[in-house]
Amino acid sequence: MHAHAEVSPDQFEVRDDLVVHMPTGAEFTPHPRREHSLVVWTGEIGRALASGAVYRYDDVLAAVKAVWRERSKSPEGAAVAA
Repeated sequence: MHAHAEVSPDQFEVRDDLVVHMPTGAEFTPHPRREHSLVVWTGEIGRALASGAVYRYDDVLAAVKAVWRERSKSPEGAAVAA
């Protein structure tokens, strides 16, 4: 049996306009002018990884939204959010 894994902000890498959940390879591209609009490639979300961890889509999505909100508040991310 596989355990659902906890999602944390340090699992994400921000690359310009792309946010990647490193454990699953899921990619999120937020729309710069529509706060709740994302293009999503789900990667391995919901599948058992080699480590046995399984990440739930809702958990990863909530975390990526929080990461993007924080990024949008920072000076280097402000141009992206405009």
